[in-house]
Formats: sequence, structure tokens, C-alpha cells
Amino acid sequence: MTKPEIKLTTALACKVARLDRDRFNEAVAGGYMTCVPDTVAGRSRTFSPGEMLAPWYYRELIEDGYTRESAGRIACAITEAAAKHPDAPAISYVESYFGPASGRAFPADQVPDPSTWDKAMLSGTDIRKVTTFRVEKARALIAHYTAIETSVFGAED
Repeated sequence: MTKPEIKLTTALACKVARLDRDRFNEAVAGGYMTCVPDTVAGRSRTFSPGEMLAPWYYRELIEDGYTRESAGRIACAITEAAAKHPDAPAISYVESYFGPASGRAFPADQVPDPSTWDKAMLSGTDIRKVTTFRVEKARALIAHYTAIETSVFGAED
């Protein structure tokens, strides 16, 4: 029998992601984290393991000095690409010359080698900058911290 997938409440998801819950709620309310699971009034938002990439990378990007808007946009792009490509060990966020909002995420092995960027096109534009995220490692860390937190508190706390 397979073990059911653990869903984390916002409080526990923020603990696992090491993200201040108030900052997370501000990011959601401000429209910066558009990819988080929906909720209804009176019910807690819950996160599956795959959805945990968004708060995880949002925190990392904020710590790296990104604005809330950029951090949310990039974290969501990574999370969405990782969901479409669950076996990809790394996801790259590719920025073009049309501004930061024009960036898109792809499995890292689909991004052309930098030596070809003068001639390479990706999704119809040339590449300005690529940032690669080790989603396989992030997933392992999220699973590790989830196991620790749920062993102490349970998934519903």
C-alpha cells in the first residue's frame, strides 16, 4: 500500500521553507506569488511536495536580493516548469533582452550551451542570462524538512 501524499498547511509549509509566514502572506496578498494553491475563506491553504518549490525558491531569491515581484515571478516559473518536467534534476530560468518579466523556465538540459548564444534562440528570442536551480536537491531538502516537521507536529499543525 502506498503512503498518501502529505499536504502541508501554510504554517507548516512556511516552517519547512524557512519563510516567515507574514512575509509569505504579504507576497500572496500583493500578487507576487500567483502559483500557490488556492484556498477559501476559513480553510487553510495546503501544499503538496511539488507546490513547496514556490515558497522555497521565493525565500531563496529574496535572500539573494531579488525584489518580491521578481522573486515571486521566478519562483512560480521554476515551480511550474518543475511540475511539467518532474524528472528534470535542474530547471533554468532564461532571461531575454526584453526585460526581466520576459523570462521563462526550462529543464536545464534544454538550454543551449553558452558558447552558442550568439546564434542560439530559445522560444524565439536570444538569451541574455540563465540562472539554473537544482530542483532535485531542493525537493530532497523539502522532503527532509517535511519529515522532521511532520514527525514533531503532524501535517495538520
